[in-house]
Amino acid sequence: MVVAGVLLWYLWTRSNELKQSGERGGFRPKAVTLRNALRIGLPMGIEHMVICGAQIVTTVIVAPLGVFAIAANSFAITAESLCYMPGYGIAEAATTLVGQSIGAGRWRLTRSFGRITVFMGMGVMGVMGVLMYLFAPQIIGLMTPVEEIRKLGVMALRIEAFAEPMFAASIVAYGVFVGAADTLVPCLMNLFSIWAVRLSLAALLAPTLGLKGVWIAMCIELCFRGMIFLVRLMREKWLKKV
Repeated sequence: MVVAGVLLWYLWTRSNELKQSGERGGFRPKAVTLRNALRIGLPMGIEHMVICGAQIVTTVIVAPLGVFAIAANSFAITAESLCYMPGYGIAEAATTLVGQSIGAGRWRLTRSFGRITVFMGMGVMGVMGVLMYLFAPQIIGLMTPVEEIRKLGVMALRIEAFAEPMFAASIVAYGVFVGAADTLVPCLMNLFSIWAVRLSLAALLAPTLGLKGVWIAMCIELCFRGMIFLVRLMREKWLKKV
């Protein structure tokens, strides 16, 4: 609350670009601004809601595998977040760079920023994936002393390590598309990939392979998602919509 109050005060009184008092503007909403906000933000909001539903379904799939599998799945997801956080950071930078270059009308620079940030993210998360594979026992070992959980967690991380570069491609390319105000199609791509590919494969593989099958499904889905995002990035339809 305190931080939010300080930021609002700064927005209201100090920011030259965002000042909301005096001659520069006010809080009265404009129809064009609201339409643009809904066009960009509504698909993203719906996407997050549906992804939360997918996480619940994943838990339902993992739950019958036993308490060790549930714990290992939770620990592996937490540990993996250390690997993909750099990708989300690069995605934020990509959104800013692409948005600024589009605002300046520099289309060639926009294209360059999009490709450079995506391949940079793939490189960084590829390195993180190698480290995650090598140090998976130590990472999971910090979270639990239970040997059964550690074995399952290490297995999950090492499976997921192979998908990290393509996961980065989807994360950063999504940031590029957001910077270009192109959110509807990428959101649909995410939803199709998660629900039609990951959950279907997980439900199919879990009864026979257990937790290993769930994470194999996740690895396949992330590679598929990265591939379709790369294809969309290279075709540049997102750039033509600006």
